[in-house]
Amino acid sequence: MDFQPIYKNTDQINSDAESFLDNYHHSMSIPVPIEEIIDLQLQIDIVPIPGLKDTFEKAGLDIDAFISSDFKSITVDKYVQEKVNTRYRFTLAHEIGHRFLHGYLYTQFKFNTIDGWIDTINNMPLYEIEVVEGQANEFAGLVLVPRRILKDEFKKALKESEELCQVSYAEKPEIVRGLAILILAGKFKVSEDVIRIRLERDGLKKR
Repeated sequence: MDFQPIYKNTDQINSDAESFLDNYHHSMSIPVPIEEIIDLQLQIDIVPIPGLKDTFEKAGLDIDAFISSDFKSITVDKYVQEKVNTRYRFTLAHEIGHRFLHGYLYTQFKFNTIDGWIDTINNMPLYEIEVVEGQANEFAGLVLVPRRILKDEFKKALKESEELCQVSYAEKPEIVRGLAILILAGKFKVSEDVIRIRLERDGLKKR
């Protein structure tokens, strides 16, 4: 099988993410209702499995979920779904990213079980796996924290942070920015790491 992903930079993946949002969440309200989009609009079944992450770890894989090759279901670790909401939301956006970014690759395979996915991924070239996983992560971040609204939301969060800290950004930039990241994580319902990465990608936060 010819498992050769197409290279895409952040801007190209952002174009795919914006197209996805235009089609399935044109109101652009936050947090983006990724579970509802997948379940109700795309009509993809979300299947929670107890201990799924442990099963993958035993196979040497750091995976919370997988999307079937026919794109009819996303199987996800039940604990992540029930207890780690930010991780669950990112995982769903990541898996749906595979459908919209890598459909041309997934159609080469036939799997819808845990063992089938383990066998499939173990037979893929490591570099190519890293490429598609990195692209799906980028897509997930851009869908859950859309570029077109992040700048304004960051400004609002900085102002709110200054008011809460009772200091200006110029006086205590790290403190004000740190609280702003926490505020944004709550608004978008993602982890603080996702917010940090998105701010860095958009040039809103220096490394």
